[in-house]
Amino acid sequence: MYSILNAIICGAAFLLTFIIFVNQNKVNIKANRWFGSFIFCIFLILLEDVIIDSKILREDDILNQLINISSFVVAPIFYLSVSYYIEPVRKWKIIDYFHFCFAFLIFTLLILSWIIDSKAEPEDISPEIEQKTIAIFNFIFSLYVFIYCFLAYKKIIKHENTIRLLNSVSENLDLKWLKNIIVGVIFITIFWILDIVFQISEGNKTFDILTSLIYFLSIFYITYYWQKQKEIFPYSLEEKKEIETIIVETSLPEGKRKQLLNHEELEEHKSRLLQLMDAEKPYLDFELNLVKLAASMNISTHILSYVINNGFGENFYQFINRYRIEEAKKLMANSEMDRLSLLGIGFSVGFNSKTVFNTTFKKVTGQTPSEYKKQIGSTL
Repeated sequence: MYSILNAIICGAAFLLTFIIFVNQNKVNIKANRWFGSFIFCIFLILLEDVIIDSKILREDDILNQLINISSFVVAPIFYLSVSYYIEPVRKWKIIDYFHFCFAFLIFTLLILSWIIDSKAEPEDISPEIEQKTIAIFNFIFSLYVFIYCFLAYKKIIKHENTIRLLNSVSENLDLKWLKNIIVGVIFITIFWILDIVFQISEGNKTFDILTSLIYFLSIFYITYYWQKQKEIFPYSLEEKKEIETIIVETSLPEGKRKQLLNHEELEEHKSRLLQLMDAEKPYLDFELNLVKLAASMNISTHILSYVINNGFGENFYQFINRYRIEEAKKLMANSEMDRLSLLGIGFSVGFNSKTVFNTTFKKVTGQTPSEYKKQIGSTL
């Protein structure tokens, strides 16, 4: 039963790898190549278990040991996939090679062990020493995976703030599905560490089956949310470079950021922006982003970001959604709009999610939309 389950999970991982590499929607292409490589590593790790369970190869067979190398590249590949998702114009850097030092070290030791084993007589090693060596190695490996997951998680948290500089909506762009995968991997890694310390899985088939079921459900989760992803930075190369500059400058302390405009220029752009918001109401477009609004004002994305951040003390997300909430309040107070439900009002002012509308409304006004509606109804 356990072997069959492992084989099914292995096949599912291979199919998911194929789906990701095909990437029919052609979104986040570079990032998805790395993410597909991550899932392929998962497939190889599962394949190793299937091979051992079915006795196709011995555990110490050369081919099996080569397949096992995937265990040592899976964490850095996942980290790099996250990096490519959240950086608009990321290119391969020399420093990126260092992510694979551990895997290269293991591969070198593997080659050396083959050379030594072929020339030397085998020696008996104490089972106790062997067991302790394996436990120490597994602990280091688990810690290695944990550190990469933690670093990837930090990157996604930072990305959630970044997209608020650029977009008026964050759902489908905030990579929550990827963040949840990281949380899952961290949970499994802690499980591994506990298993290494307390030997939970020693002769415990229930533990093995439970772990396999977690992997199986994880593949379904990844498949479902991966295919729902949107292009995170759907812009031209030049626009992406500007966005990269905005992201880098925003991450700097305030004293080290460039002053793009003097006081008079800043006030002039603020006035133009306010006139545009009042006259044309661009915030009613639920797909409005920084690039679109900058084009409407005929200024660079970088300058508009500077005006909003320094002129209004808000990011783009806060600035646009504040206008949407004010518009929603006007509609609620208008008796002619009673035909619209609260959700209908939310959609009509530019929100595309009930949850985001409710959350943002409460953050701005201190009340939920229904509470606000009741309050103004009692005063009329």
